[in-house]
Amino acid sequence: MFGIALQTARARWTSFAGVFIAVALGVTLLTTTGLTLASSVGGDRKPVWYDTADVVVAGPNTITVQVEPGTEDEHSDTTATPRSQPLPAGLAAGLPGAIVDRWLPGGAHPWSAAALHGIPADSGPPSDSQVVVSGGAHRPGDRFALMGREFTVSRTVGGPEAVYLTDHAAEELSKGRIDAIAVRGMTAEQVRAAVGPGPRVLTGDKRAEAEVQGDADLLAVAASIMGTTAGVAAFVAVFVVAGTFAFAVQQRRRELALLRAAGATPRQVRRLVLGEAVVVGSIAGVVGCAAGLWAAPSFAHSMADNGFAPPGFTAGFVWWPLLAAFGTGLLVALAGAAVAARRAGRVRPIEALRDAAVETRVMTAGRWVFGLAFLGGTAAMLIWVPVRGPEGIALVLLDALLAITAVAMFAPLLAPGAAWLAGRLLPGVTAALARDGARTAVRRTASTVAPIFITVGIAASTLTVTATIWRAQTDAAAARLTATGVVVDPVGVPDGGVPVANGLVYVNADETPEQFNAVFSGPGLGRVMRLDAEPAEGTVVVGSGLAGAMHWQAGSTADFWLSDSTPVHLRVAGVLDPSVDLDDSLLLPWSLGPGYPDAVLLAAPAPEAAGTVLTPAGYFAGQESGQRRMNDLSLLTVLGMALLYTTIAIANTLVMATADRSRDLAVLRLAGTTPRQVLGMIGLEALLATAAGLILAAVVTGLMLLTMVPNLRTYGSSVTPAVPWDQVLGIAGVCAVVALVAALIPAALALRTPAARMAAIRE
Repeated sequence: MFGIALQTARARWTSFAGVFIAVALGVTLLTTTGLTLASSVGGDRKPVWYDTADVVVAGPNTITVQVEPGTEDEHSDTTATPRSQPLPAGLAAGLPGAIVDRWLPGGAHPWSAAALHGIPADSGPPSDSQVVVSGGAHRPGDRFALMGREFTVSRTVGGPEAVYLTDHAAEELSKGRIDAIAVRGMTAEQVRAAVGPGPRVLTGDKRAEAEVQGDADLLAVAASIMGTTAGVAAFVAVFVVAGTFAFAVQQRRRELALLRAAGATPRQVRRLVLGEAVVVGSIAGVVGCAAGLWAAPSFAHSMADNGFAPPGFTAGFVWWPLLAAFGTGLLVALAGAAVAARRAGRVRPIEALRDAAVETRVMTAGRWVFGLAFLGGTAAMLIWVPVRGPEGIALVLLDALLAITAVAMFAPLLAPGAAWLAGRLLPGVTAALARDGARTAVRRTASTVAPIFITVGIAASTLTVTATIWRAQTDAAAARLTATGVVVDPVGVPDGGVPVANGLVYVNADETPEQFNAVFSGPGLGRVMRLDAEPAEGTVVVGSGLAGAMHWQAGSTADFWLSDSTPVHLRVAGVLDPSVDLDDSLLLPWSLGPGYPDAVLLAAPAPEAAGTVLTPAGYFAGQESGQRRMNDLSLLTVLGMALLYTTIAIANTLVMATADRSRDLAVLRLAGTTPRQVLGMIGLEALLATAAGLILAAVVTGLMLLTMVPNLRTYGSSVTPAVPWDQVLGIAGVCAVVALVAALIPAALALRTPAARMAAIRE
């Protein structure tokens, strides 16, 4: 069997090369995402801001809830928050030489913290309205708004990127909040004895945990995005590798049938194919792991450049992602080979040649069962698990992958018909040949259409659904707003203005601390928004979705945590009507917020307002544009590598399919067809396969919109589907070009061989 395998590999080198490329690229994709994910959740971060401090003191930053209380399985679930609780004001008095630090938005710190980086003490800001900047972001004389106040840059210094305020200005803007205390010249035991049991005493790499604004929140974002990316990567890799290997084995059905007719047992046929899969999968896995090690740091740097990870974030060497990627690639190769080999091995010797020559029963029982199961799962997810907000991007991707899997299971039924239907629009004999070839060569057409469908289907459904959700939210928020104007980048709050700031809180939902959106507002929010109730000191207004999940109602007590793990207990002043924009949000009083506004809503024109005053329409247009940009960047991060992989898979599959048609091309040439006509037919078949993939992708996208839009409309909002045509058509165009080139180049090379010699080539 080993000798036969070597002879087959030499004769079918294009098929084995295609499988090798698919497995190697799949392992590369899994390795890259796995290493980046491991680096984003690993505990080996080095302190940057506090690297010169011996010890750092910070407040608690964890939330703990009891799971299954009162039972034998009772245990605790602890979640770390992106910011620590503030430290007591007098805590630094017992720590000689301690540096009190305050973390403010925009990377701002008190000037005393500059001593951590060797900056001379006499180069600080000369007044409370001036700042010193490091990192090259600004130049002397620049003016900018920070936390509702305007500052002028007095000078620039070295050290990590930061904005230094006077100690007095930093204390005033932070409302006296102390985020950390850096200590030099004392041991951890000495510091712990001085501060008591409450605060955290951090040394070594643990000091990085106090750098709340610098790393913790962005690493949480990176981990979330990479978790989703790894899931998409695994789905795409499994799908493409299994499909490619099954197609490669299918191309060899005549050889396998001859082996059966010559006396090979089904077990021997399966061992042959599985042995080939082990060899190809192992070598390709090693190559893929090496390529992933090379690609992961660049991918991590791109995340940092786009603001989804801390500056300097990179992916290091970790064993388990390499082992997981290698094992997954090998297992998927074995699974893809086993399915096809099992079917070939079950053919009776007397029927082997007939089964190898004729394509019958393209839909197996397994395809029917799994296809219907995934289709039912997709419908259930879309109907009973509504997706309304940005936090649902992972859910949108899950819905899309379920739907794509469901349709892909029926690809042998749907793809040839879709290609034939698209070909009906084209006149001429060449188009008729291409159309009939796509319809009769069912397995070849299905295998060619699959990567195109996956590429366009993932992109179109995900981009369209998320764009529709954002438009629905923006429209609902705009309809709720009654303000005459919105001040952005505000400096102070004009008379009659209502400051608002966005944030997050943690709620014990199903015995797990989960994040929810929070809106902190000053008094008078009801004058600038249509609300059923407005928050006041000691109260909270809750969206109907969150209130229903937590069984909160007007007059009850809402228990939750702020983003620094501070527990809060407020009386529920009211529950909002169901809505797309605030259904899972809390409206909180201004005193619990960050103390500076993201925007100021004007109940009446205020000429004295300092900042940029926009109309509500202009404000929401800017919000939608900025959010769309961040949304597209996050989706590009999640989907980019997977789409690149599937694009290569399109070329890989078409090269395999075209290279296997030498005898067909020879027959056409001997029948009098010119090389130009043959190439035209091959090119049209590739375009028909692309069209079939686009049709199936449109079906998936339309299915998701048809079930999601009515769901959104139940919240009282008018929802208009938003299709990002430029992005979707761009991806579809790339697929068409790749398919056309990948089909024509091997066909043109094959046509250089005389037709008589091509016809004599062994199958």
